Amino acid sequence: MKPNKHHVAIICSFLFIGTVWFILSRFTLRNEQFPGPDGALAFLEELTIDKRLQFRGPLPAPVNVIYVDVDSLAISKLGNFPWNREVFAIALDALFKYGGIKAAGLDFVFSKAGNPGIGGENAEKGTKKLGKTIFQNKNVVLAATYNTEAKEEDDSTLFPFVFEKNYGKHPVGPPELPEYPIVGPNWGHVGLINILGNNVRFLPMFAKADNHTYYNLSLQLALLYWGLDESAIKLEGNFLNVYSEDGSVKATIPLLLSQIAEPNWFHAWEHAYAKHFSIYDVLVNAQILKEGSEDKQVEAAEFFQTFKDSVVLIGPVDPMLKDVLLMPLDGSQPVPGVAVHGNVLKTILSGRFVQRSPVWLNACFIFGLAFLAGSFCLIPAKYSHLARIAGFVSFAGYIAGSFWLLARFDIIIPLVAPVGAAISCTMAGALIQLSLEKDQKRRIQGMFGAYLSPALVEQMIYSGEEPQLGGIDAEITAFFSDVQGFSSFSELLTPQQLVALMNEYLTGMTDILMECSCYVDKYIGDAIVGIFNAPVALDAHALKACIATQRLHKCLAELRKKWASEGAKWPEFVSRMQMRIGLNTGFATVGNMGSDRRFNYTMMGDTVNLAARCESGAKSYGVYTMVTGDTKCAAEKAGDACVFRFLDKIIVKGRKVPAEMFEIVCLKEDLTEEIKTCIATYASGIEHYRAQQWDEALQAFEKSAAIEPNRPEINPDSPSTPSLVMIERVRALKTTPPDPDWNGIFKMQTK
Repeated sequence: MKPNKHHVAIICSFLFIGTVWFILSRFTLRNEQFPGPDGALAFLEELTIDKRLQFRGPLPAPVNVIYVDVDSLAISKLGNFPWNREVFAIALDALFKYGGIKAAGLDFVFSKAGNPGIGGENAEKGTKKLGKTIFQNKNVVLAATYNTEAKEEDDSTLFPFVFEKNYGKHPVGPPELPEYPIVGPNWGHVGLINILGNNVRFLPMFAKADNHTYYNLSLQLALLYWGLDESAIKLEGNFLNVYSEDGSVKATIPLLLSQIAEPNWFHAWEHAYAKHFSIYDVLVNAQILKEGSEDKQVEAAEFFQTFKDSVVLIGPVDPMLKDVLLMPLDGSQPVPGVAVHGNVLKTILSGRFVQRSPVWLNACFIFGLAFLAGSFCLIPAKYSHLARIAGFVSFAGYIAGSFWLLARFDIIIPLVAPVGAAISCTMAGALIQLSLEKDQKRRIQGMFGAYLSPALVEQMIYSGEEPQLGGIDAEITAFFSDVQGFSSFSELLTPQQLVALMNEYLTGMTDILMECSCYVDKYIGDAIVGIFNAPVALDAHALKACIATQRLHKCLAELRKKWASEGAKWPEFVSRMQMRIGLNTGFATVGNMGSDRRFNYTMMGDTVNLAARCESGAKSYGVYTMVTGDTKCAAEKAGDACVFRFLDKIIVKGRKVPAEMFEIVCLKEDLTEEIKTCIATYASGIEHYRAQQWDEALQAFEKSAAIEPNRPEINPDSPSTPSLVMIERVRALKTTPPDPDWNGIFKMQTK
């Protein structure tokens, strides 16, 4: 699309739309405590991420994670929760002793506040039993948690997010920890289980309080799985690196806001990759190994063999325990929160953390897709199909790319804001285009509505091409027509009659020219000047111009019949009106020409002058339509609808270069055998004429003269025909022969 004055407004509107969507993507309305990468569009964006994860499908786990569930079965068998902590001690002993697990994490905070009231002595014994089990088995991580909502402004139990404005301004105490002796100074590990509100997609990997750093439960399990301790962890910028004993990097955890990690999601809770066992089954099979029959002990041993070298997560599963959350791969069905820790652990051990594109790149996506989509709407209407395809490919390509990046590289790029901006700019672009088209239509109709057919005006608007100010070189077919003997009409008709006759004549001619996509340049009295292929490009313009001439003659014949039927209204000669037409095809200068105050879209040049000579010269040959060889060749390349006859090779007055002249005898559909014979006989006469075989030429022309379509005995208003003209010329040349090297070119002495 060529630049125009509207482009600044268009670019500004697209910039405004892109900015609005960018701001919407940045402002966080969902969770004021977490100004993360998702803003007001977070909910919609998360839906698209879920779809991308579902498209990617499940991932193989780098570690065998098994969930031991505190489920409905266990509660129905062991009684309402909370239980005596000895239950967990028995389960852990069995898993380490018989199952050979690498580590275990418990999604329970065994604090004093959570000590079950089953009798003071029994509760204390159960707590000591659990502490002894953890002391013996070592690789156990218990849950610790901070409050997620402050009870007062300086609440020391609130999670210390480093990005908060009040971070470091008030005392921060330790999280809610397991009570002693479950965890002591030299045994047991604790891990944070906090998430951001109810959003499982972002988890703090550590919290600093009382000169101590508390790490995420899954990170603690990873350390135990690798045989490392907390000293292996180093916070370096926006990365949490875990180093092996030899100094090599074991894992790199990318952090958002220097504290938050975004884990990957390996599979749904109910997927085949997720192994679940009720804690009751663990307890029963442990009991069987102690007291059961030999056959039952074999089955129990096989049961525990499943746990070999695994990491076990023990957590609440029964819905009554109210520890359920919405997970990305589980749809709208809430699942136990312990699943979060399994996914985080697998992410750490595999290194496949989700990565988000940076803010500056998100802005590029939003503005780039918005401008791309909007620009397609401003493509000229004739390319609208291509624009729609290109727009669809852009949309589909970006969306497909977002799915591919997550599936292949674990990269998340924004989808809602760029697509929303693109759709908004598409709508804005469509409205702008509609407005521009209306303005363009009014402008073109004002300039050309009186000279072009409505269909041609629509084509000009559809093409998006306006005629350029000033002149341009363009290939055209120039059209000239004139009424034969018009001076007699002017003398014998009253002014009122002349005006009425000319209006009716010019209306009929103009209607046909417009139907044939001709631009009517001007009227000069009875003469009509027209242009084919400007100001709007026209395929096969030479052929359409030739066909138009024959339609014009047929229209005039109908008008003659009408005028004759009107009796005394018109003098008798009106019903014999004839017109002559001249055509020439070639390059000419076309454009708006004239003065600064008044101008007209017209044509000029040698091509135009020769077309005018064809119209006036047609009288010299007794024909009603004369065209140049260039017009004939161009028309015949496009089709064979017209029948041509070679007339002569002449040099018109005012030119030095000869031109071949042809008559359009009729349309192919009107060709008769007599006309065909006439054309062939006349062509034979031309060959003898050029060979200076005067007698043979004369004989051929006399034969063709007898069957000319417009011979005087058929058309009294046609005093001559091409055959009669050539007979007279041959007789003159026979009397006064030309030079032996004569080339057959005839030089006209008049216009």
